[in-house]
Amino acid sequence: MLHRVGMGQIRFNAPGLKADIRGVVTGRAMVFRFSALERLVSFLRLWSAEQALDDFQPGLRLVQVRTTAGTREALVVVPVTSLPLIDTAARAARLAGGQCFTGAGKHFVQYRDSHAPLGYDVDALETLDEATEFVLYGLDHTQAFVVLSELALDKLLLRMDLQRQPSDAWAKGMGMGEGAVAVAGTVAVRPELLFLTVRRGLGPLVIGYLHRAGRQNPGLRVSAALCDPPGEVTFQRGNAFWILRLENLPPRLLRTLSRTPGLSLFVPVSDNVAIAIDHRHPVHLASCKTVFPAGRFFLFSPAPVGVTVISPAPVFAAVADLVRLQPMELGPRAVTQVPADKEMSTEPWNLSTVRPTGSPELSVRLRLEPAPVGLGRAVATLVPWERAAWVRSLCYALPPSAMQGYRLALLQRGILVIAPDTLDAFPFGQLLHTPAPGLLVPLGWELRPEVSPDQLAARVGATAGALVVFPGPGQAPFRIPAEALGTLEARALADRHLDDIPTERSVGRDLDEGEVLDIEIENLSLGPMPLWRMSR
Repeated sequence: MLHRVGMGQIRFNAPGLKADIRGVVTGRAMVFRFSALERLVSFLRLWSAEQALDDFQPGLRLVQVRTTAGTREALVVVPVTSLPLIDTAARAARLAGGQCFTGAGKHFVQYRDSHAPLGYDVDALETLDEATEFVLYGLDHTQAFVVLSELALDKLLLRMDLQRQPSDAWAKGMGMGEGAVAVAGTVAVRPELLFLTVRRGLGPLVIGYLHRAGRQNPGLRVSAALCDPPGEVTFQRGNAFWILRLENLPPRLLRTLSRTPGLSLFVPVSDNVAIAIDHRHPVHLASCKTVFPAGRFFLFSPAPVGVTVISPAPVFAAVADLVRLQPMELGPRAVTQVPADKEMSTEPWNLSTVRPTGSPELSVRLRLEPAPVGLGRAVATLVPWERAAWVRSLCYALPPSAMQGYRLALLQRGILVIAPDTLDAFPFGQLLHTPAPGLLVPLGWELRPEVSPDQLAARVGATAGALVVFPGPGQAPFRIPAEALGTLEARALADRHLDDIPTERSVGRDLDEGEVLDIEIENLSLGPMPLWRMSR
């Protein structure tokens, strides 16, 4: 039998129970009881949506037990870390049709509810045999349990089938716009990062297609890895496949890849876990990251494929290094051979005897190419004149260090703002970074070929304080002389109305030299108790 715990009670019959400062009774652990495994899965789904299961590791246990009547049930044992976390887990367990108990060792009493806000205690403990692992004391009856097996959380998660999302949920983005993807059925996010699995035979074609698409979409970043899974994973034995990492995939390509046979798109939920697009896992996998080892990569696909475990985790390479090279043109075939006596001669060589007849000069054009992700930081911005009002408004919000350190150049094509280190507080305009001293290149692009920065700056004329700006691919660069640059605060105070401030005349009477004003001092009587009427 159970009885309610009263306010101020400090002794309890059940082992491990203690009261906190408010009088609420909890044990060292919590036990959640479920009559079926399906209710246990529902509990994990509700619980993981509100809390991270990693907060209860490594003490979290899932066990399958048998009652004295012979029925099988499932128990979840959770260490008590804090009362708010336990109350959230208890609410999720009750929503899933389970019961909540607290205690320690083998004895657990029913957890507090609306009838007993402080909790329960048992009148007397049951006598146990050696096979009994848990005894749960409830208001209606007391039940003993024998453990049949342990349920590993990672194996349980890998055995669950994915659930289908609405067919247009990710395409329409749950109202978030074109190209949005629904993750876990509740949040719509844009596919800034996706993974694509490709059959090995289609890999070169898809890689070449995405490489060409990256030239038309500068923000698209594609890298690939070849995986050869062992036989115990869900892919067929010996069937290698490609896995591609796609960043900032345009909506048009997203629709194309999602409808192409032999290709499968995945949305990442953590660093090494991804779920098939248009599907969700019964449990929120982002809340149990510690279950999945960092050295592996997990791909959750709908049935009958299941889960693919890539071990070790794939190492991705840029697709620019994987595409097939075009046949190289070596120029004219006729090459003048160097005489043998020239090899040992101490006379200087005549390069005309070594250069192929009719060959062109060895020179290439300096051009812009998409840069790897994270290369460079914005140090300048080119703002068109249509946004000049924004720059003027921003001057009122900039700190003094920015007003004094930022430089400004007024050009025909716009306003160029340059920071000494990193450009902050300018969220508009064409952002630029500096690959070499005196050079400005659009963010996300780089200059090729890669030559010495000093040699490059000297060759293009970025010396003596001058700047050379490459506005974009296909656009001619331009030079800005040093005298065209000025500080932002000097440009901001260049308004002519500041020079026309009038001088106000003084109208006060001046004192004559030696003149002294009369000062009168009057002493009043304060009485015997001067502070009596003052308020406290």
